[in-house]
Amino acid sequence: MSRRRIITAAGGVLLVLLLAVGVLWAFPVLRVSTFEISGNAHSPEEYVREATGVREGDNLVRVDAGQAARGVAELPWVRSATVSRHWPSTLAVSVIERQALMYSREGDGEHLIDTDGRPFVIDVPPEGSVEVTGSQRQDPDTLTGVAAALMALPEHVRALIASVDVPGEYELELRLHDGRTIFWGASDANHDKSLAVQTAIQREGQHWNVSNPSLVTVR
Repeated sequence: MSRRRIITAAGGVLLVLLLAVGVLWAFPVLRVSTFEISGNAHSPEEYVREATGVREGDNLVRVDAGQAARGVAELPWVRSATVSRHWPSTLAVSVIERQALMYSREGDGEHLIDTDGRPFVIDVPPEGSVEVTGSQRQDPDTLTGVAAALMALPEHVRALIASVDVPGEYELELRLHDGRTIFWGASDANHDKSLAVQTAIQREGQHWNVSNPSLVTVR
């Protein structure tokens, strides 16, 4: 086959492909008929679908997946979202939700707080979340510090904590379900303090102080 014929044939194939893409773009040949939503333990499916801004019957080719994902990420429980097309007719939405690490009781309800120390919704606290009390419980910097301290602890140790009292930004005190208290102090040296707490809870004593993890005291 001559070079001219090869070029002509390739041009014809390209033209057909462009026409096919143009038809799919301009006309809803491939319509959205199904939503596949995953990871949404606390975000109802209908809320997620609504947040994408996509409706059944929309042209799947023309769906702006990035914009749809940003819409879903605005839902209070959602930390991040990914939206993708599954041909010929499915829009898949994968959600990563926030963990309600803590909560505080306020006049309008219980404010759930995530692992970054950010209040994100008023809702029923999930099992295992830790109550934050004290005059600094709404201070953003203090909440960030409390979250960092709690996240430094292994899950099985966090499960022993009923609340964290924060009368001051540098005065964190862990209160265990069994009544014992552990004074953490400022949210620094969290790794070393976590190790000190893990040792303290295995020993006798009601009130521990790990604010200086190299010199743990009990009374």
